[in-house]
Amino acid sequence: MKITAALLLLRLLSWLPLRLTDWLARPLAGVLYWMPWRKHRVILTNLQIAFPDKSPEEIRKLHRANLVAMAQLVFELGAVWYWSANRLQNSIREVHGLADLEAARQSGKGILLIAGHHGNWEINALRAGLSGSFSGLYKAPNDPVVDQALRASRSRFGAKLIASGSPAMREILKALRAGETVGLLMDQVPRQGQGVFAPFFGRPALTMTLVQRLAHRTGCAVIFSDCRRLPGGRGWSLSYHPAPPAVADEDIDVAVTALNQCLENSVAAAPDQYLWLYKRYAVQPDGWDNPYRLSS
Repeated sequence: MKITAALLLLRLLSWLPLRLTDWLARPLAGVLYWMPWRKHRVILTNLQIAFPDKSPEEIRKLHRANLVAMAQLVFELGAVWYWSANRLQNSIREVHGLADLEAARQSGKGILLIAGHHGNWEINALRAGLSGSFSGLYKAPNDPVVDQALRASRSRFGAKLIASGSPAMREILKALRAGETVGLLMDQVPRQGQGVFAPFFGRPALTMTLVQRLAHRTGCAVIFSDCRRLPGGRGWSLSYHPAPPAVADEDIDVAVTALNQCLENSVAAAPDQYLWLYKRYAVQPDGWDNPYRLSS
């Protein structure tokens, strides 16, 4: 019943134009700002780490703007789950770097399309599915009914989904070596043994080594992609650009540092649209405290 009700709500949201959802997100974010919510502290902690030179008032404004962006992200779930290919394409108002993407595709070496939790990363993945042979790495929900619904939605334009886990590496390598495109979110905290610490906005963050390993083993092109929300509910702006060669460096520390720098540059251009409620610094190296832990 809960799943049916949730899918019905998403269907209803899919009927709303983006300009209306943009307007609705603002009062919702205003109410959320004044509500007691444990995630407020996570957002503020992350913002203070990322922007130490900003004043308390600037941090508060960015906090409120981020809540608006997160409310917009929720309202856009209707588009993510149910919009047609035509409606989705028409709402992607800007696409930058197509020449870089096409050049990588023509190389025949496969493309590793990386992105962060910035803007609307789900729209980014759906657009990739419309553009040819594409496989997306995802974390499967525990509930098989939810997983089935999620897979149906994300694969409706032809994308293949690869559930994270032991067999995933073989499937990804096979796709890249066949010249196909594989997408993944590169700022998820990896499992133990699958990441190393690298600076992200000046503080150590456990960062996946998967991008370096895939690029090093297959010689694929690594393309960083970003899907930002345009103001006023106008839609989205999508960009592609080659990641620096250092993301495939044999020195893993050099590689993951370059990877985080890619995302930093993108986030700095639209900091309100990043998923600051995510505990990116929850795992810390020796000598560093967990910034989210309340002091006694």
